[in-house]
Amino acid sequence: MSVYTILKNKDFRKLLDVYNLGSLKSFKGISDGITNTNYFLNTTKGKYVVTIFEDIKKSKVIKYLKLMNYFSGNGLCSPEIMLTKKNELITLVENKPCSIMKKLSGKTVDKTNSEICRSLGATIGGFHLHSMKLKSQISNSRDTKWAEETIHKISNHISSNQLNLINEACKIYKNIFTSSLPSGVIHSDLFRDNVLSKKDSITGIIDYYYSFNGPLIYELAVIANDWCINRDGSINKNKFRNLLKSYSSVRKIENKEMSQMNNAMIAAALRFYLSRLLDMIFPKVGEITHIKDPYVFENILHKRIEQT
Repeated sequence: MSVYTILKNKDFRKLLDVYNLGSLKSFKGISDGITNTNYFLNTTKGKYVVTIFEDIKKSKVIKYLKLMNYFSGNGLCSPEIMLTKKNELITLVENKPCSIMKKLSGKTVDKTNSEICRSLGATIGGFHLHSMKLKSQISNSRDTKWAEETIHKISNHISSNQLNLINEACKIYKNIFTSSLPSGVIHSDLFRDNVLSKKDSITGIIDYYYSFNGPLIYELAVIANDWCINRDGSINKNKFRNLLKSYSSVRKIENKEMSQMNNAMIAAALRFYLSRLLDMIFPKVGEITHIKDPYVFENILHKRIEQT
């Protein structure tokens, strides 16, 4: 969540004319994240988040927003997307898709512990049970083709050791996404800054814009690589155990999934290592941008590959 599209008072007043959300009180750009433009918005009727989609087609945006309202309608900590006066999920701002959602309670997670990992596990177990029922299909914008293209693009800007590590991990990446593991619509980007909590209980899941139909175990791998690691990048066994045990109490993890857990964590680490390298080497220009450290995942990749 960064700011690339600059909006002023008049722009927000014009935007609110499209909705029944009251009058403008205040707004503020959000610096977290890296993909879309986001603002906090306060009106006479409530608190909201405005998202302007910088690089996502309208048709795919609508799929994401419908997914969020599906989860929200099932009481699953997802923000409700506000409808326009014409009952539409999006409007246009500077010819880009734009949505407004209710601001959820809680704060993004800074530090993790076993209790919050337990809460997240149960929450995501519920998400997956519902997502497996969905008939709609959302393609993976970070698929194996994307991985290959990204590797080619950055190959002249990284060391031979880094490239060897990436190529080794890419083989596993391809295997995970061509496997017959249990699948459904997954969030796929459940880092701490996309999760809200109060007193170690999950209150919100945000930023669904990398969701796709994929292996459920990959979701848990993304989480484990961020929520369940020690400072040296190794897995914190207690946090990891609580995450999986809690998840399995809602949706039982199959043996064939557990056998692929380390490979799924390699795939998850590669995906974010590549995207962060890409953002660092070829940064976007924005008023507020936040480029995350790719070397966190270089270290995690080394640790996970050591376990294979």
